[in-house]
Amino acid sequence: MKTEPKLKELGLKPGKGQNFLTHKSTVKALVEAGEIEGSVLEIGGGLGTVTEELREKTSDLTVIENEALLADYLERQFIDVNVVEDDVLEQDISGFDRCVSNIPFQLSSEIIEKLGKDQVQSALIVQEDLADKIVADPGEKNHGFFTVKTQYYFLPVKLRTVPSTCFYPEPEVNAAIIKLYPGRDRYDISDEEEFFSVVKALHTHGKKKVRNAFVDARNMLGLKKERARRLRDELPHSDERVRELGIAELKEFFESYQQII
Repeated sequence: MKTEPKLKELGLKPGKGQNFLTHKSTVKALVEAGEIEGSVLEIGGGLGTVTEELREKTSDLTVIENEALLADYLERQFIDVNVVEDDVLEQDISGFDRCVSNIPFQLSSEIIEKLGKDQVQSALIVQEDLADKIVADPGEKNHGFFTVKTQYYFLPVKLRTVPSTCFYPEPEVNAAIIKLYPGRDRYDISDEEEFFSVVKALHTHGKKKVRNAFVDARNMLGLKKERARRLRDELPHSDERVRELGIAELKEFFESYQQII
């Protein structure tokens, strides 16, 4: 199936961040990475390129497609697949065992966070720079708040680069296949929301030492400057740079912070 003629036939033009995967061996690699088992979710079915491969591996497949014309097309093409016309961010996805998707690039961060909260093992195609950020080690320049958040929820693996020529329309950057294994149980953090709030505040000054970042982020933490200065040297890792801290070190910082506030 030729992507451009089919879209024209349906009266559609690709929207912002909407890049249709056209490379068959990449589709096969993505589905293989999905380790298909149980109930499977595909986000953004598009013209069914990945859907067709998935339905060969499972009889329990749900595709969530937000574009009405594409959802209608998928329903007609795959009568044995459960097609849901909706925004995935508005859907309950907690019951799925796997997610295998070429997700919309502009929604990648929000989708990954949603999958993380529901601990859905996933194989995804994302922009390569985002994939590199997800797997970055502490101390690397692209290690930041999103890295911490994703690595808290998942054990991520970058499998392979997907050249921009594998899509229509061709994006300006390459993509990558990543695998995300649920990993939240590794950490025993009682208040995730507050933990992420503190970590986000620190990472707004990620290049600085923790002691300085803590003072500079005082407004986000609801602290007066004088108090932040008094507390900063009581907290662990104060002489290390924020982006050098892994989740274990950030947990130490957070727990100490909770005790003295």
